[in-house]
Amino acid sequence: MAGRRPSRYLLVAIVVVTAGCSGFAFDGGNGRVSTVTPAPVPSDDVGAYPVGLGPGGVTSPSLLGAAHADTLNGTSYTLEMTRTVRYANGTLRSHLRIEVALDANRTHFANVSVRGHAAPVLLGRPPASASFWSDGDVYLRQLTRDNRTIYNEYEPPDSYAGTWRYWVHTAALNGRPAADVTQTVAPFQTRVARAESGDGTEYVVSGDRLRRGEVGAPWSARRNATLAARVTEDGLVRAYRTEYTATTGGERVRVTRTVRFEEVGNTTVGRPSWYDRARSTTE
Repeated sequence: MAGRRPSRYLLVAIVVVTAGCSGFAFDGGNGRVSTVTPAPVPSDDVGAYPVGLGPGGVTSPSLLGAAHADTLNGTSYTLEMTRTVRYANGTLRSHLRIEVALDANRTHFANVSVRGHAAPVLLGRPPASASFWSDGDVYLRQLTRDNRTIYNEYEPPDSYAGTWRYWVHTAALNGRPAADVTQTVAPFQTRVARAESGDGTEYVVSGDRLRRGEVGAPWSARRNATLAARVTEDGLVRAYRTEYTATTGGERVRVTRTVRFEEVGNTTVGRPSWYDRARSTTE
């Protein structure tokens, strides 16, 4: 990347995202969840389950996570993560949304938005939104904050920040896809049911109780926790959501985190419409 113009603006802030049953289905890209009624999976149909699932629910969080990662390795996909924190009266404390479109050649386009007084400050003072594009050689940014939009090419401060791995493994997820699924599912006692979708059979995993004596921090301090997930026949955890009540700053809050994987194998990433403008900017 030698010869790239220096930028006074540096991207880089590591985001710490803390990281009969009804099923759920994610509606579009707005994070709403609608209810579906799946059919129970026959208890003797053991071979019908994806790796890591069984008649009683999740049999191995780590195997489920590994199978999920295997469906994503070497292919394209679009990842969306939202994390919202609200006070007991419904007032917004923080909201973070990250969407990463990842091409098979690892060209990527990341959209990030933050709002709420306690939102992460990776884009500066919220509210703010930004888009980041890179083909591994060129790194471009569009940032909107304080009623002003900035376009520029920037030089990452190290070999990790700004890469697709940074956006997927650090900004959107709590580690690699396998680790994020494993850590999300492991604290819960789960059950499973089968649901038919337009893409075939899916397995609806749900849980509203934590495993006794097996959940370390931070889950041990969380209350009224729920899990909902949809798993495809080949092991892709297509969508998962957790909700729980916690205390922060001495106040009770409700935290909702949703992760979705879409267009697996069908995501392509071209240059953004503002490519030339960003490359010509010396800010």
